[in-house]
Amino acid sequence: VAHSIPTPRPNAQLCGVMDMPGSPAEALDMLTRIKYAVPMTRWTCYWAVMFIVFRMVVFRKYTADFSNRVVSIVHAFVAIYYSYVTFSSWGDMFDGIGGPNTEPQALCMAVSLSYFVYDLIYCAIVGEIESVFHHFFTIGGLASGVLNGKSGAELVACLFLMEVSNPSLHLRTLLLEMGLKSSTIFSLNNLIFALVFLVCRLLIGPPLVYKTIACPDNEYIVKLGGFGIMAVSIMWGWKIIMMFVKELKKLLGIGGGGGGKLDKKTKKTQ
Repeated sequence: VAHSIPTPRPNAQLCGVMDMPGSPAEALDMLTRIKYAVPMTRWTCYWAVMFIVFRMVVFRKYTADFSNRVVSIVHAFVAIYYSYVTFSSWGDMFDGIGGPNTEPQALCMAVSLSYFVYDLIYCAIVGEIESVFHHFFTIGGLASGVLNGKSGAELVACLFLMEVSNPSLHLRTLLLEMGLKSSTIFSLNNLIFALVFLVCRLLIGPPLVYKTIACPDNEYIVKLGGFGIMAVSIMWGWKIIMMFVKELKKLLGIGGGGGGKLDKKTKKTQ
């Protein structure tokens, strides 16, 4: 069935692309015209250099995972900032689903895309297969948003909801490696992580994921990414609730605390 030539969307110029090309040659040409193609390559190298400096100079007495998680914390704060500035109000998180990207949304997705490319390479090198698969879906969704010039609203909102709990998630593992499992700061960090995770992933997240999946204008990779994140959130939700209860009892002196199964090196795929 012949398809009519689509009319260029106004947002296409924001990302420096038009509609998706139909041949490899056109795809290659499109990639050279993406506004953030060169900066994303440079930013990916910056994340790698940051890891090397942390690993070889700043935190050399700790493991490579320690340094990589510090990089992840830096990215989390960067992503939180860039995603937050795209919202004129908190209600914007549920508006414009499937619509054209704004310039701030395109920039936010490009910056985080560069980080996830770096972290995908790191995880592949060290053999964190679960994280590799997780990153493929994340990269697929963000790349779809950047290339197609749409779905920026839900992708950035999802990025915000994911990253806002990540500083405490990674700090948790850093404190474990530093031998501070029994400290008050470890328990407080666990409580903050559990509370933020549960609110963002299990209260705010489901309506956003539903609207993303139900939107007829979204690409399948965007819908699949939203579903995958929701599934992971539900899988970890009960364990995090139990950790929250244990840490609260520990701080109140009611009984033994600790994070249970989460005391092992926490996966980055949460």
